[in-house]
Amino acid sequence: MEWIIQVSSVTNAIRGKMVLEKAGYKAYVRRSTDAQGHNGCGYSILVQGDGDKAEQLLRKAAVRVVGREQG
Repeated sequence: MEWIIQVSSVTNAIRGKMVLEKAGYKAYVRRSTDAQGHNGCGYSILVQGDGDKAEQLLRKAAVRVVGREQG
């Protein structure tokens, strides 16, 4: 299952991607979009696998998570 985890900055997105990859997840960074498909000012991490565990790993590594949704 794919999850979109919104983070507060590009720095947190890159750090989060590295944390998740180190834990064995496939993760990608992308610009967040709004409901109309326009680029927002935030960034997201796309991750495949257990969304709860991925979010827990990010929070434990002090990556500021803003939200999460199923992709």
